Amino acid sequence: MVWKLSEIRRRYEDCGVSAEIIQDTFSDVALRQRLFFQNNGKVGLSRADCVWLRHLANAQIFKLGVLQYQVWKMFYLETYEDGRPFFAISETQKARLPAGTPVLNVHIQKGADLRQENVTASLRMAGAFFARVFPETRFRAMVCYSWLLHSGLKALLPTSSRILRFAENFEIISESADSTQAVERIFGKRYRRKADHPQQTCLQREALQHPSRLGYALGVIYLD
Repeated sequence: MVWKLSEIRRRYEDCGVSAEIIQDTFSDVALRQRLFFQNNGKVGLSRADCVWLRHLANAQIFKLGVLQYQVWKMFYLETYEDGRPFFAISETQKARLPAGTPVLNVHIQKGADLRQENVTASLRMAGAFFARVFPETRFRAMVCYSWLLHSGLKALLPTSSRILRFAENFEIISESADSTQAVERIFGKRYRRKADHPQQTCLQREALQHPSRLGYALGVIYLD
């Protein structure tokens, strides 16, 4: 991956991306490697990291301030692979933002500083950046699939929480009780015994006591 970064950098430069934004975007490789080392005690990347970094290799992901933005076409995750329902999406919502519509998929890196002023600055930066770099594309919305947007967190966190403030930037259009991502992000992994879970933070302690409050949500910021 590191060996390919010179070639990938040229792709970003050809799009007119500044050296500063390229460096910030590429820092995701180092972050993922550090996390892998912390979890495994050796240098490397996980299978999931490699799947994710294909977006970097294709020059489709950009870090602007505290958030990452992926050039994407709208996709509604309505079912699991086995056909079970996941998100319930209304026909009204699908008509307002049809599948296949150009959108910006918003991602939050581990450890991102989600103070509202930082989030606001990033969202504003994205508006100007994508209008300049992709002038031929009309992005209709910014979308975010994340555990951070699930309404159950309101019962676990104080009203001043940066997570709750972040979620307020989005119109939540659907929620799922699937807590897989939330457990991974809060605890690092799923443990066999309740007593084995880390309990250093208030969120870890509250999530351990009230796991039914965790979930996954889809939020949208409409751009027109």
